[in-house]
Amino acid sequence: MLDAAFPNTIGIYWGGAPAGAARPYAVMYPDIGMESTADRALSDDVPNDLRFQITSVGDSAEQALLVADKANRALLTSLLTVPGRRVRPIRQEAAQPVRRDDESSALWLATAQYLVRSDPT
Repeated sequence: MLDAAFPNTIGIYWGGAPAGAARPYAVMYPDIGMESTADRALSDDVPNDLRFQITSVGDSAEQALLVADKANRALLTSLLTVPGRRVRPIRQEAAQPVRRDDESSALWLATAQYLVRSDPT
């Protein structure tokens, strides 16, 4: 979904960006998923929750926010499909204000956390 939403000038990385990555870019930090604490069925089927963070990086606050907005729009307006699973729409759970990176005064960051829940079909 992010590949389709971003022009070729915005990089997308998993778990970190390579050294010297051209800005702007976004990094996805997924967790390994876990059984949902909600929606337990009488048959004891338990949906899986997968949480992830998108960190948007730019040379300015405006650039980081532009990447964050494109990522947010792509994630919240598209539906994932996974064979053998019913995937519910992605929900944004939290966000933090855009800020300057503590380790590099040249970078600006915007972060948002998301949840996707799925269960077997």
